[in-house]
Amino acid sequence: MMASVVEYVYRHSLETPDKLAVITKNSQTTYSELWKMVWEYAEYLKTSGLQKKNIVVVRASQTLDYVVTYLSVHLAGGIITSLEKSIPFNSLMSVAVSLNAKAVIVDDHPSDQWDGYIFLNPWHNVERADKIPLENIVFPQEDDSADILFTTGTTGASKGVELSHRALVATAENLIYGCQYCKDTVLIAPGPLNHANAIRKLFTTMVMGSTIYIVDGMANVRDFFMALDWPCEKISCCLPPAAIRVIFQMTKDKIGDYADKIDFIESASAPLPEPDKLRLCRLLPRTRLYNNYGSSESASVCMYDYNAFPGKSGCIGKAMPNAHIIVVDDDKREMVSSSDNMGLLACEGDMNMKGYVNDPELTREVLINGIVYTNDIGYIDSEGFVYIAGRKGDVINVGGLKVAPAEVESAALEMDGIEDCICIPSSHPINGSIPKLLIVARKGQQIDFKAIKHYLAERLEWFKVPQEYEVVDRIARTYNGKLDRKFYRQ
Repeated sequence: MMASVVEYVYRHSLETPDKLAVITKNSQTTYSELWKMVWEYAEYLKTSGLQKKNIVVVRASQTLDYVVTYLSVHLAGGIITSLEKSIPFNSLMSVAVSLNAKAVIVDDHPSDQWDGYIFLNPWHNVERADKIPLENIVFPQEDDSADILFTTGTTGASKGVELSHRALVATAENLIYGCQYCKDTVLIAPGPLNHANAIRKLFTTMVMGSTIYIVDGMANVRDFFMALDWPCEKISCCLPPAAIRVIFQMTKDKIGDYADKIDFIESASAPLPEPDKLRLCRLLPRTRLYNNYGSSESASVCMYDYNAFPGKSGCIGKAMPNAHIIVVDDDKREMVSSSDNMGLLACEGDMNMKGYVNDPELTREVLINGIVYTNDIGYIDSEGFVYIAGRKGDVINVGGLKVAPAEVESAALEMDGIEDCICIPSSHPINGSIPKLLIVARKGQQIDFKAIKHYLAERLEWFKVPQEYEVVDRIARTYNGKLDRKFYRQ
């Protein structure tokens, strides 16, 4: 096993030099070409002053440029912090200051006030070398820090998660095993590469020696279907729930036309609503359909093929090879769990973070003796399947009875007239809180609150049925498509 992702790229450049590593709308790059670019840019970074363990801040984009940058910073011994591609320069520098970063990769021309920082040219603005020296290559060690990944901040302020090269490789191994990657896998990834979901697919591809097809988001859904038409026997997709919803909204059931071509679809970053699962199963009966559970702090720890094991509502699958899942009580003591006796999930394994940058107190609260303790309420059944009912902070307490909003939302989305929804708590003089459902109506549909309440009453326990309803124009979501529950708490 190699100690770092970039070392795998080097190995593939020797063993399968002509194999495509990265495809974008405008480029096709083999492993030998990619390694040459990475080596050249890493040499530029080092000769420009970047030293081992220096933190580098960069804007991430769905481009070959970013792929080269990401791998080159690793090869040069740096720690990369990837931010949203349109972040303003002053905001980017605020992050650099907070992290005590040493280097920044930007096209912008910084003002004199930023003396003391190393400003580096992007890869496309660096002169290419004619020859590549292949001696004296020093790869990162597995315990060296590789990435600082910012959480999306849906449950609080965004936090910088520090990850080692060991964690990246262990995450890749979990995904390779869980999704059954092979050398011939061509994976379409439309998500932003500063986010955990997409960047993990990049380095998983590099570890496996397969091919990633980078699509610049889902704003132009035609680009996604152009990627599906790539000339290969099988193709796979990394599609967050929000992307799947866009495909359904914009193209109805068109993805079903690729039923014999799509090898697998992997969804992460948020739970996939049950109606969307059922729709995909109907349209793609021979495709492996995965729900991937993990977090910025502990990646890809469970995988669930809901096409192979249907009907397990709330299931997130079984633990992956590098992950050990336990259930604990509020005092972090391990407990025997069941559907009637739930606790909080905790994860142990090499894919876990080193800690939160500049926040030792929060690190000590979440990471204890190598175990990451989550706020996800769930249990493990007798077959080893793990289930989640919701997040501790999101559960609605109705007179002592617990309501998981995701269960209510999933049931509501099965109704024809509902396009989107979110279940939130509303104050009540007797019960303390009751569920309230905010609804976005499907175009041309009229919403009948009595009909919705009756529909949900036939599918949910009485205390889970919302007592209040409101039609809204849109549901607040984070930039990567998660329901923004923090927005409604505020």
